Amino acid sequence: MIEYVFEDRCTSCGKCEEICPTGTFDLRADGVPVIARQAECHTCYLCEAHCPADALYVGPLRTPQPTSREEILALGVLGNFRRALGFDRHEPGSYCYAGNEDSRYAPEGSRTQQNPNSPDAAIYASLAIARERGLIEVHQRPPITNEIVL
Repeated sequence: MIEYVFEDRCTSCGKCEEICPTGTFDLRADGVPVIARQAECHTCYLCEAHCPADALYVGPLRTPQPTSREEILALGVLGNFRRALGFDRHEPGSYCYAGNEDSRYAPEGSRTQQNPNSPDAAIYASLAIARERGLIEVHQRPPITNEIVL
């Protein structure tokens, strides 16, 4: 769930408000986003992924967690999700989800291995890059046990 906006990092580009599928943000007159409807956040990470200034922190849970600016900065995670997806390799707004991507990490027999131009190929390639950079290791993540999905 969206937890924090780092106003000092924000460039007032409005991407977060534009990309959010649930309308969680409102923009102030100066263009800085305000978390207006936190309960509407689906924890999809689209805002964090598209933020070129790494000014947003989306927590991993679908319920609000008490966090402070200092705690988030101490984690050193700002921008990790954007870099893990490979969005740091493109200009904002020009993201490419398909192409001749590396499908070594795709599941055996998946449509990615059959068609290297499928959108899934880019996702698996980005995950591979993130693993190589040491940003994520999805297989080591503990399962969520207290979440109810309707």
